Amino acid sequence: MPPGHSPGAIRRVLVFDGETDPALIKVLDQLNYRADQPRTRSIEFEQSAECPIAVIVSDAIEAPLELCRALSPVYPVILLSDEESFALRLAAAEAGISALIKRPVNPHELSEWLEYFADRACPETVSVLIVDDDWLTAELNAEVLRASGMTVRTVNDPSQALQFVEDVLPDLILMDMQMPGVDGVRLAQIIRQSRQLFSLPIIFLSAERDETRQLMARRFGGDDFIAKPVDPAKLISVVRLRADRSKSLRALIERDRLTGLYDHSRFKERLSHELERCRRTGAEISLAMIDIDHFKQVNDRFGHPTGDTIIRTLSRALTTGLRRIDIVGRYGGEEFGVILLDTGPQSARMVIDRLRQRFDRLAFDAGGRQFSVSFSAGIASSRDHMGLTELVDAADRALYEAKRGGRDRVELAGLCQNNEQTSETLRRIEARGAADCVKEALQ
Repeated sequence: MPPGHSPGAIRRVLVFDGETDPALIKVLDQLNYRADQPRTRSIEFEQSAECPIAVIVSDAIEAPLELCRALSPVYPVILLSDEESFALRLAAAEAGISALIKRPVNPHELSEWLEYFADRACPETVSVLIVDDDWLTAELNAEVLRASGMTVRTVNDPSQALQFVEDVLPDLILMDMQMPGVDGVRLAQIIRQSRQLFSLPIIFLSAERDETRQLMARRFGGDDFIAKPVDPAKLISVVRLRADRSKSLRALIERDRLTGLYDHSRFKERLSHELERCRRTGAEISLAMIDIDHFKQVNDRFGHPTGDTIIRTLSRALTTGLRRIDIVGRYGGEEFGVILLDTGPQSARMVIDRLRQRFDRLAFDAGGRQFSVSFSAGIASSRDHMGLTELVDAADRALYEAKRGGRDRVELAGLCQNNEQTSETLRRIEARGAADCVKEALQ
C-alpha cells in the first residue's frame, strides 16, 4: 500500500434476512459495503465490534418490526418489504425505521440511503474564519466554536481578511462590524466582489441596534447578526445552522445531479485552489483523469438507463475507495477527475489501479444479460505541471495513451512522454540509419 495513503475502508452493514439474499449481498459488494449476518437479534453483539453504517432488516424474518424497534435507537434501520402500504409505513415509523425499500432492491436507492447514513455518522467539520480587530474577543469566540468541534482561524487585520478567505475557503465568516480602517459592511462588499465567494455565509457580530444600519449590512452581504455581548450557545447554534444550510445549498448547485459529485466547474475550482496551496506550501497533488472504456457501445447496446447505472456505480467506487480528503468530480459524460491530495504519481497510480481492478470485477445486468465494464486512467503530478491547464492536459494525454495502449490500464504522464521520445528515436533510427543519428547527436 502506498505510504501515507489509506484507501476508503469497506464499510460494514448488518443484514437480518433469514437466509441472506445473494442478490442483496452482491449489490452491497458492488457499493463497497461488507454485509455481516449476526447470529443473535440482540444489540449486545455490537459492543466490541466495528460500528456498522446501518442495519438492513427483511420483513421475511420473524417479527421484523420488533427487531427494528430494538435496533433503531442505536443504528439507522432499513426495512426491506414486498409492500409499501400506508399501514406498513405507519408501523415502520412507530418502530423508528429510517427507510423502507420495496423489493426488488434498487441499487441506486439503497446506495443513496447508505451514503446518507455514512455522512451522518462522520459529519464534515465546519470551518470558520473569524475577522475581528480585538484579539481577545476573537480568541474567546474561537475557543467556544472549537469546543463544539469546529475548526477556526482568526485574523485581526481586516486588510488581510480577503487573502485568508481565498487561502482557506472557510464554510462561514464571523465578522465584527466595527473595525478600524474598514468596517465589516465594506469588507463584506469586498468579499462579495469575488464570484467564488458570492454565496459564502457572513455573520456579523455587532452591538448595532439601528435597524437601518442592519438592513444596509444585509443588503451588502451579511446573512445574520449576533448581538454583543455574545451568548456562547446562540453563537454555536447560529454558526452551525448557517454553515450546514450553506453546504446543503452549495451541494444542490455545484453537484452533478446523476452522481452527486462535483460538477465540471466546481471541480476545476477545487483543482485551482489545491494547486495554489501546493505553490504556497510545497505540497504535491496528483490528478487522475478517468474514462469508461467503450461507453458509447454500452449505451447503444444496453440503453442509456444502463449507462447511467454504470456511471453511478463508478462514482461510488471512487468515493468509497478513496480517502475522504480526496476530491472526485464528474468531468463530463463518462469522464471523471480525481485530485489525490499530498500524493505522488506512483502512489496515485497504485491507488487508481487497485480501484480499476475492483471495478473490472463488477457484473452489470441489462435484461438478464450480464456484462462487465472497464475504465482507463491517466495521471499527472503538480510537481511536473504547476499550471491548471498544463496539469489537466498532461493527465488527458496520459489517459489518451492508456486508451491507445489497449484500454483498461493506468498511465503516468511522465512515462508517456519518455515512451513517446523513445519511440520517436527508434523511428528516426529506422528511417535514417543509426550512423546518421549518432553523427547528428555528436554535432
